[in-house]
Amino acid sequence: MSNDQISSADTTSDTHFHVRSLPDGTAFQVSRHALEACEVFKDMFACCEGFELVDDKDEPGSQEAVLDLDETEHALATLFRLIQHPPAPPPTENSEGTRPRFKLDAGSVIPFPILPFMLHLADKYGLSETIIRSLRLHMQSNAAINPLPVYAYATAHDLPKIAAEASAYLLHPPLSSYTKGDIQIIPTVTAYHELLRLHEYRKSRLREILLNEDLFPHGYGTCPTHKQWATQLWEQKRVYLATQLEAATDIAGEMHELACQLSSCPLCRKAVTAAVEMLQYKCRRVARTVDYVPQDYWLGAVQ
Repeated sequence: MSNDQISSADTTSDTHFHVRSLPDGTAFQVSRHALEACEVFKDMFACCEGFELVDDKDEPGSQEAVLDLDETEHALATLFRLIQHPPAPPPTENSEGTRPRFKLDAGSVIPFPILPFMLHLADKYGLSETIIRSLRLHMQSNAAINPLPVYAYATAHDLPKIAAEASAYLLHPPLSSYTKGDIQIIPTVTAYHELLRLHEYRKSRLREILLNEDLFPHGYGTCPTHKQWATQLWEQKRVYLATQLEAATDIAGEMHELACQLSSCPLCRKAVTAAVEMLQYKCRRVARTVDYVPQDYWLGAVQ
Protein backbone atom coordinates (compact mmCIF):
# COMPACT_ATOMS: atom_id res chain seq x y z
CA MET A 1 0.00 0.00 0.00
CA SER A 2 1.44 3.39 -1.00
CA ASN A 3 2.01 6.22 1.46
CA ASP A 4 -0.44 8.52 -0.36
CA GLN A 5 -3.29 6.18 0.64
CA ILE A 6 -3.03 6.90 4.37
CA SER A 7 -3.68 9.99 6.44
CA SER A 8 -3.49 10.84 10.12
CA ALA A 9 -6.44 9.46 12.13
CA ASP A 10 -7.48 6.48 14.27
CA THR A 11 -8.33 3.24 12.50
CA THR A 12 -11.49 1.64 13.85
CA SER A 13 -11.80 -2.09 14.29
CA ASP A 14 -14.81 -2.37 11.96
CA THR A 15 -13.05 -0.80 8.99
CA HIS A 16 -13.79 -2.55 5.70
CA PHE A 17 -11.37 -2.93 2.83
CA HIS A 18 -11.58 -3.75 -0.81
CA VAL A 19 -8.72 -6.13 -1.44
CA ARG A 20 -8.06 -6.02 -5.15
CA SER A 21 -6.27 -8.50 -7.37
CA LEU A 22 -3.67 -6.67 -9.43
CA PRO A 23 -3.56 -9.29 -12.23
CA ASP A 24 -7.35 -9.57 -12.57
CA GLY A 25 -8.74 -6.33 -11.15
CA THR A 26 -11.33 -8.18 -9.07
CA ALA A 27 -11.98 -6.66 -5.64
CA PHE A 28 -13.16 -8.42 -2.47
CA GLN A 29 -14.73 -6.57 0.45
CA VAL A 30 -13.22 -7.84 3.69
CA SER A 31 -13.44 -6.55 7.24
CA ARG A 32 -10.36 -5.64 9.24
CA HIS A 33 -11.39 -8.19 11.86
CA ALA A 34 -11.28 -10.97 9.26
CA LEU A 35 -7.95 -9.83 7.85
CA GLU A 36 -6.36 -9.82 11.30
CA ALA A 37 -6.55 -13.61 11.22
CA CYS A 38 -3.47 -13.31 8.98
CA GLU A 39 -0.18 -12.45 10.61
CA VAL A 40 0.83 -10.47 7.51
CA PHE A 41 -2.20 -8.18 7.68
CA LYS A 42 -2.10 -8.02 11.47
CA ASP A 43 1.48 -6.75 11.33
CA MET A 44 0.50 -4.26 8.64
CA PHE A 45 -2.30 -2.87 10.82
CA ALA A 46 0.09 -2.62 13.76
CA CYS A 47 2.49 -0.57 11.63
CA CYS A 48 -0.34 1.67 10.42
CA GLU A 49 -1.93 2.20 13.86
CA GLY A 50 -2.80 5.85 14.29
CA PHE A 51 -3.50 6.37 10.61
CA GLU A 52 -6.73 6.16 8.61
CA LEU A 53 -6.83 4.35 5.31
CA VAL A 54 -8.55 6.16 2.46
CA ASP A 55 -10.15 4.88 -0.69
CA ASP A 56 -8.56 4.68 -4.10
CA LYS A 57 -9.91 8.14 -4.95
CA ASP A 58 -7.67 9.62 -2.23
CA GLU A 59 -10.64 10.97 -0.28
CA PRO A 60 -9.83 11.22 3.45
CA GLY A 61 -12.32 9.88 5.95
CA SER A 62 -13.54 6.94 3.92
CA GLN A 63 -14.12 3.78 5.93
CA GLU A 64 -13.50 1.59 2.89
CA ALA A 65 -10.02 1.44 1.41
CA VAL A 66 -8.45 -0.48 -1.43
CA LEU A 67 -5.54 -2.79 -0.83
CA ASP A 68 -3.89 -4.01 -4.02
CA LEU A 69 -2.25 -7.43 -3.88
CA ASP A 70 -0.28 -9.19 -6.56
CA GLU A 71 -2.46 -12.29 -6.33
CA THR A 72 -4.93 -13.76 -8.79
CA GLU A 73 -8.66 -13.67 -8.16
CA HIS A 74 -8.54 -17.41 -7.46
CA ALA A 75 -5.77 -16.98 -4.88
CA LEU A 76 -7.61 -14.22 -3.03
CA ALA A 77 -10.90 -16.13 -3.10
CA THR A 78 -9.14 -19.17 -1.66
CA LEU A 79 -7.36 -17.11 0.99
CA PHE A 80 -10.51 -15.37 2.20
CA ARG A 81 -12.44 -18.65 2.21
CA LEU A 82 -9.78 -20.13 4.48
CA ILE A 83 -9.99 -17.09 6.76
CA GLN A 84 -13.77 -16.77 6.92
CA HIS A 85 -14.63 -20.48 6.79
CA PRO A 86 -11.68 -22.39 8.27
CA PRO A 87 -11.75 -26.05 7.24
CA ALA A 88 -12.61 -28.56 9.94
CA PRO A 89 -10.21 -31.48 10.38
CA PRO A 90 -11.17 -34.62 8.45
CA PRO A 91 -13.25 -37.11 10.46
CA THR A 92 -11.40 -40.05 11.97
CA GLU A 93 -12.30 -43.53 13.15
CA ASN A 94 -11.10 -45.30 16.26
CA SER A 95 -7.71 -46.85 15.65
CA GLU A 96 -5.75 -49.38 17.66
CA GLY A 97 -2.44 -48.13 16.32
CA THR A 98 -0.63 -44.82 16.58
CA ARG A 99 -1.64 -43.73 13.07
CA PRO A 100 -5.06 -42.07 12.68
CA ARG A 101 -7.66 -43.74 10.50
CA PHE A 102 -9.56 -41.23 8.42
CA LYS A 103 -13.12 -41.57 7.18
CA LEU A 104 -12.79 -40.95 3.47
CA ASP A 105 -16.42 -40.02 2.94
CA ALA A 106 -17.32 -37.93 -0.08
CA GLY A 107 -17.02 -34.26 0.76
CA SER A 108 -15.31 -34.80 4.11
CA VAL A 109 -11.74 -34.56 2.80
CA ILE A 110 -10.29 -31.66 0.81
CA PRO A 111 -9.04 -33.07 -2.53
CA PHE A 112 -5.27 -33.30 -2.86
CA PRO A 113 -4.87 -31.13 -6.00
CA ILE A 114 -5.93 -27.95 -4.17
CA LEU A 115 -4.23 -28.64 -0.84
CA PRO A 116 -0.65 -27.62 -1.77
CA PHE A 117 -1.90 -24.22 -2.92
CA MET A 118 -3.99 -23.77 0.24
CA LEU A 119 -1.00 -24.63 2.41
CA HIS A 120 1.16 -22.24 0.40
CA LEU A 121 -1.28 -19.40 1.03
CA ALA A 122 -1.64 -20.32 4.70
CA ASP A 123 2.12 -20.17 5.13
CA LYS A 124 2.60 -17.05 3.00
CA TYR A 125 0.00 -15.01 4.87
CA GLY A 126 0.61 -16.45 8.32
CA LEU A 127 -2.78 -18.03 8.94
CA SER A 128 -3.47 -19.49 12.36
CA GLU A 129 -1.84 -22.71 13.48
CA THR A 130 -5.31 -24.22 13.80
CA ILE A 131 -5.98 -23.71 10.08
CA ILE A 132 -2.55 -25.00 9.08
CA ARG A 133 -2.92 -28.06 11.32
CA SER A 134 -6.32 -28.83 9.80
CA LEU A 135 -4.97 -28.51 6.25
CA ARG A 136 -2.08 -30.82 7.09
CA LEU A 137 -4.50 -33.41 8.45
CA HIS A 138 -6.41 -33.21 5.18
CA MET A 139 -3.12 -33.75 3.39
CA GLN A 140 -2.42 -36.76 5.60
CA SER A 141 -5.89 -38.18 4.96
CA ASN A 142 -5.19 -38.01 1.21
CA ALA A 143 -2.31 -40.45 1.65
CA ALA A 144 -4.62 -43.41 1.14
CA ILE A 145 -5.91 -41.94 -2.14
CA ASN A 146 -2.84 -40.21 -3.61
CA PRO A 147 0.11 -41.75 -1.75
CA LEU A 148 2.92 -40.85 -4.15
CA PRO A 149 2.03 -37.14 -4.60
CA VAL A 150 1.39 -36.81 -0.86
CA TYR A 151 4.73 -38.47 -0.05
CA ALA A 152 6.49 -36.18 -2.52
CA TYR A 153 4.87 -33.07 -1.04
CA ALA A 154 5.54 -34.12 2.55
CA THR A 155 9.21 -34.90 1.98
CA ALA A 156 9.69 -31.64 0.08
CA HIS A 157 8.15 -29.63 2.93
CA ASP A 158 9.69 -31.47 5.90
CA LEU A 159 6.47 -33.07 7.14
CA PRO A 160 7.73 -36.45 8.40
CA LYS A 161 4.44 -37.67 9.90
CA ILE A 162 2.60 -37.14 6.64
CA ALA A 163 5.45 -38.73 4.67
CA ALA A 164 5.32 -41.76 6.96
CA GLU A 165 1.55 -42.07 6.52
CA ALA A 166 1.91 -41.95 2.74
CA SER A 167 4.69 -44.54 2.76
CA ALA A 168 2.29 -47.09 4.25
CA TYR A 169 0.26 -46.88 1.03
CA LEU A 170 3.32 -47.16 -1.19
CA LEU A 171 4.10 -50.78 -0.34
CA HIS A 172 2.26 -51.84 -3.50
CA PRO A 173 3.02 -51.84 -6.34
CA PRO A 174 6.79 -52.48 -6.22
CA LEU A 175 8.89 -49.38 -6.77
CA SER A 176 10.34 -50.91 -9.93
CA SER A 177 6.89 -50.80 -11.54
CA TYR A 178 6.73 -46.99 -11.53
CA THR A 179 7.70 -45.11 -14.66
CA LYS A 180 10.47 -42.54 -14.63
CA GLY A 181 7.83 -39.84 -14.95
CA ASP A 182 5.95 -41.17 -11.92
CA ILE A 183 8.92 -41.51 -9.62
CA GLN A 184 10.62 -38.22 -10.49
CA ILE A 185 8.07 -36.25 -8.47
CA ILE A 186 9.88 -37.51 -5.35
CA PRO A 187 11.98 -34.42 -4.61
CA THR A 188 15.23 -35.92 -3.31
CA VAL A 189 17.36 -39.03 -3.55
CA THR A 190 17.08 -39.37 0.23
CA ALA A 191 13.29 -39.48 0.07
CA TYR A 192 13.40 -42.20 -2.58
CA HIS A 193 16.06 -44.05 -0.60
CA GLU A 194 13.80 -44.11 2.48
CA LEU A 195 11.07 -45.80 0.44
CA LEU A 196 13.56 -48.28 -0.96
CA ARG A 197 14.80 -49.13 2.54
CA LEU A 198 11.23 -49.70 3.69
CA HIS A 199 10.53 -52.09 0.82
CA GLU A 200 13.75 -54.02 1.23
CA TYR A 201 13.43 -54.20 5.00
CA ARG A 202 9.91 -55.59 4.78
CA LYS A 203 10.89 -58.19 2.18
CA SER A 204 13.81 -59.28 4.32
CA ARG A 205 11.76 -59.55 7.51
CA LEU A 206 8.80 -61.25 5.82
CA ARG A 207 11.12 -63.80 4.26
CA GLU A 208 12.76 -64.46 7.61
CA ILE A 209 9.40 -64.90 9.34
CA LEU A 210 8.08 -67.17 6.61
CA LEU A 211 11.08 -69.49 6.48
CA ASN A 212 11.16 -69.85 10.25
CA GLU A 213 7.50 -70.70 10.76
CA ASP A 214 6.98 -74.47 10.73
CA LEU A 215 3.69 -76.26 10.31
CA PHE A 216 4.33 -78.49 13.33
CA PRO A 217 6.74 -76.42 15.48
CA HIS A 218 8.81 -78.66 17.75
CA GLY A 219 6.46 -81.50 16.84
CA TYR A 220 3.48 -79.77 18.44
CA GLY A 221 0.10 -80.77 16.97
CA THR A 222 1.67 -83.30 14.62
CA CYS A 223 -0.71 -85.38 12.56
CA PRO A 224 0.67 -88.94 12.64
CA THR A 225 -1.16 -89.88 9.43
CA HIS A 226 -0.30 -86.92 7.18
CA LYS A 227 2.80 -85.47 8.84
CA GLN A 228 5.18 -86.08 5.93
CA TRP A 229 2.73 -85.03 3.21
CA ALA A 230 1.49 -81.94 5.05
CA THR A 231 5.03 -80.86 5.97
CA GLN A 232 6.13 -81.28 2.36
CA LEU A 233 3.22 -79.15 1.09
CA TRP A 234 4.02 -76.43 3.64
CA GLU A 235 7.73 -76.49 2.81
CA GLN A 236 7.20 -76.32 -0.95
CA LYS A 237 4.71 -73.50 -0.63
CA ARG A 238 6.82 -71.34 1.65
CA VAL A 239 10.10 -71.85 -0.24
CA TYR A 240 8.42 -70.82 -3.50
CA LEU A 241 6.67 -67.87 -1.84
CA ALA A 242 9.97 -66.70 -0.33
CA THR A 243 11.30 -66.17 -3.86
CA GLN A 244 8.28 -64.08 -4.87
CA LEU A 245 8.00 -61.75 -1.89
CA GLU A 246 7.25 -58.06 -2.28
CA ALA A 247 6.84 -55.44 0.43
CA ALA A 248 3.05 -55.83 0.48
CA THR A 249 2.84 -59.62 0.18
CA ASP A 250 0.29 -61.14 2.55
CA ILE A 251 2.26 -64.25 3.43
CA ALA A 252 -0.35 -65.43 5.92
CA GLY A 253 -3.05 -65.21 3.28
CA GLU A 254 -0.88 -67.01 0.74
CA MET A 255 -0.04 -69.84 3.13
CA HIS A 256 -3.66 -70.16 4.21
CA GLU A 257 -4.44 -71.53 0.75
CA LEU A 258 -3.04 -74.85 1.98
CA ALA A 259 -6.03 -75.17 4.29
CA CYS A 260 -8.16 -76.27 1.33
CA GLN A 261 -5.75 -79.08 0.45
CA LEU A 262 -5.68 -80.27 4.07
CA SER A 263 -9.32 -79.62 4.91
CA SER A 264 -10.23 -83.31 5.21
CA CYS A 265 -7.98 -83.79 8.26
CA PRO A 266 -8.94 -81.92 11.46
CA LEU A 267 -5.40 -82.12 12.88
CA CYS A 268 -3.76 -80.79 9.71
CA ARG A 269 -6.38 -78.07 9.31
CA LYS A 270 -5.84 -77.01 12.92
CA ALA A 271 -2.07 -76.91 12.40
CA VAL A 272 -2.40 -74.75 9.28
CA THR A 273 -4.77 -72.38 11.07
CA ALA A 274 -2.41 -72.02 14.03
CA ALA A 275 0.64 -71.47 11.80
CA VAL A 276 -1.18 -68.89 9.69
CA GLU A 277 -2.38 -67.01 12.77
CA MET A 278 1.20 -66.91 14.05
CA LEU A 279 2.35 -65.56 10.68
CA GLN A 280 -0.32 -62.86 10.85
CA TYR A 281 0.76 -61.85 14.34
CA LYS A 282 4.44 -61.65 13.44
CA CYS A 283 3.83 -59.81 10.17
CA ARG A 284 1.74 -57.15 11.88
CA ARG A 285 4.83 -56.23 13.87
CA VAL A 286 6.95 -55.56 10.79
CA ALA A 287 7.45 -51.88 9.95
CA ARG A 288 4.94 -50.54 7.43
CA THR A 289 6.17 -46.94 7.34
CA VAL A 290 9.53 -45.30 6.70
CA ASP A 291 9.82 -43.97 10.24
CA TYR A 292 9.84 -47.46 11.77
CA VAL A 293 12.64 -48.93 9.67
CA PRO A 294 15.75 -49.32 11.88
CA GLN A 295 18.28 -46.64 11.03
CA ASP A 296 21.11 -49.18 10.88
CA TYR A 297 19.22 -51.54 8.56
CA TRP A 298 21.60 -51.17 5.61
CA LEU A 299 24.67 -51.58 7.81
CA GLY A 300 23.26 -54.77 9.27
CA ALA A 301 22.33 -56.06 5.82
CA VAL A 302 25.85 -55.48 4.48
CA GLN A 303 27.48 -57.19 7.42
